[in-house]
Amino acid sequence: LAGNVSMWLHRSVVFAATFAVYINSLKCGFVFDDHRGILTNDDLDPKKTSAWELFQHDFWGGAMSRVESHKSYRPLTVLTYRYLNYHFSELQPFTYHLVNVLLHCAASLLFLALAERTLGKGSRWACFAALLFGVHSVHTEAVASVVGRAESLSCIFFLLAVLTYLSAVSFGCGRSLRASPVTHWRYVALSIGSTACSVLSKEQGVTAAGVCVACDVLLNWGDVAKWVAAQGRTGAAWDDVTTKNAAASGTKTIGSDEQVRGIGHAALKRIGVVATATALLLFFRMSMNYGTQPIFKPEEMKAAFHPDITVRALSFSNIYTLNAWLLLAPSSLCCDWTLGSVPLVTSLWDSRNVWSIIFYGMLVAIVVCVLKFKQDRFAIGLGTSLLVIPFLPSTGILLRVGFVIAERVLYTPSLGFCFLVAMGFKRLFILASGRKISQQVVIATMLYTLVVMSVKTVDRNKDWESDLALFESGVKVIPENVKIRNNYAMELKSAGRLDEASLQYQQSLELDPDYGEVYFNYGNLLYDTGNLSEAAIYFERAIQFPHMYAKTLNNLATLYYRQGRYKEAESRFKESLQLASDQATTYNNLASMLGELRRNSESEELFRKALEMNPTYVEAHFNLGTLYVQMGRLDDAEASLQHALRLNPNHRGAINNLNVVHYYRKNGLPSSNNVP
Repeated sequence: LAGNVSMWLHRSVVFAATFAVYINSLKCGFVFDDHRGILTNDDLDPKKTSAWELFQHDFWGGAMSRVESHKSYRPLTVLTYRYLNYHFSELQPFTYHLVNVLLHCAASLLFLALAERTLGKGSRWACFAALLFGVHSVHTEAVASVVGRAESLSCIFFLLAVLTYLSAVSFGCGRSLRASPVTHWRYVALSIGSTACSVLSKEQGVTAAGVCVACDVLLNWGDVAKWVAAQGRTGAAWDDVTTKNAAASGTKTIGSDEQVRGIGHAALKRIGVVATATALLLFFRMSMNYGTQPIFKPEEMKAAFHPDITVRALSFSNIYTLNAWLLLAPSSLCCDWTLGSVPLVTSLWDSRNVWSIIFYGMLVAIVVCVLKFKQDRFAIGLGTSLLVIPFLPSTGILLRVGFVIAERVLYTPSLGFCFLVAMGFKRLFILASGRKISQQVVIATMLYTLVVMSVKTVDRNKDWESDLALFESGVKVIPENVKIRNNYAMELKSAGRLDEASLQYQQSLELDPDYGEVYFNYGNLLYDTGNLSEAAIYFERAIQFPHMYAKTLNNLATLYYRQGRYKEAESRFKESLQLASDQATTYNNLASMLGELRRNSESEELFRKALEMNPTYVEAHFNLGTLYVQMGRLDDAEASLQHALRLNPNHRGAINNLNVVHYYRKNGLPSSNNVP
């Protein structure tokens, strides 16, 4: 009874602490990748996208078959946005963040269940591991960012896969955890199903199968090793083990040779089934890429694209070490670690290599502990598997990844980190046995760790309240990150802090003169402030970058139009439409210029094309109505202007021009307006 009370107390504490540290994230809005993943994602609205179409789309709402698709296939996560959030509150951020926090609490409770299965029900060490996972600061991106839900949802199914697999192959818990002589195949099936759901939440979930296989190996490893050691002397050692296992499980004891063969065959059969199911799952997932791979920019992940294998190896080792440091001491967190955040390691004599050596030394030490400490072998082995295996897809070894460091991908690997830290404190506590003060120091250190981590998490949540706050924090943490600085400048511009925005753009160009987006965005700032001649310089510089060419053409053409350079403007507008014929904005801008030049029929045709592409395009309705006034077609003008006002009742231009229409109806058109 006392054990059950302790168990439920631990669950209550873990849930309460996890929810408490993230409660201020409920005030956050949609930031960073949420704009693309939530606000502009038609898959959330069943009126726009059917469930069948949703399963054909990537995480961002585009077709997986598109060459330019990011190839992030996470339909289960998108379904939660649709039915747990959009269905009830459409695009109100509060409910999205509430679901995120509750999912993180659920993941923490499932991790507690796994830790208790390994360390014992009511174990303080299991509770500490789950608490550390619940309050760990590196999880703020996965929890406070709405699109980070893919991590927590995938992790929940990941943990369910491991827990059900343990039920299939073992019995007992804590030190009484033993390999079961009988395979419970229904639990194996549930584990495979949970792995599939994890993959459909986020691709990293496929590593659940690897952890399950590791559990199988670890559970049977000790018994088989004892039997091998007993050969040539006596079978008593093995017989003693099997007798104890049989008595504990209520099964019949059988001979040593037959027992080992049975365990070996059962384990191989289970592993074979899991491997086959995983292979089929991977085949399905790769087929959803439609024969193409995601396109990554070399400037955003320089280590992966560097031609020198030594530089790649040293740089990746440094990146792995930095990931480990973020788990150990997440003092400096940033939403985007690209473009100058982590310089390449180009020399063997770079001091950062020392930290890489220390990191690999720690991994070797953990492996030694697995081999040395027989009593905690399974626990340490499980912790190591949870740390290493889920991180493998992010290493860039098997597949190229599009990021340097991404805090969100540490969500599931942090399970292993928290588990190993708990095991470390447990070992220190045992070593301090008999020394009351020393054990109190261990407990105090554990509490201090949880408090410091919680305070950091609460503080970090505030950075995710808005894009401006998020990018401002990023610039402070990594001043060399040009991408973050560029985003920060755009947010400063939106906030009306134009001088600060201009300074950030200038500093960005000093850091990296080859980042085309800065020229484009700085040109927009100068254009909006009326500095057309200088804006033209930056647009003409941006257009020299191939990936910025089509994007910049419309802006440059619009600038030429405002400068009265009509021939150059028309040429650029038409070139832009040749590259991308679905640009409603470009049709609208070109139509406006042609209308000013009194090429009315051409202008009307282009406005209508813009409205075919975007029927809710307010400015196109307004401009078409203005053109009709110019042409003397007052009925058509009134219809277009009223349409614009239905879309935006506060549109001052439409209100004024509608008054002009009424005036002309009453007093007659001036002769200059009677244009055919």
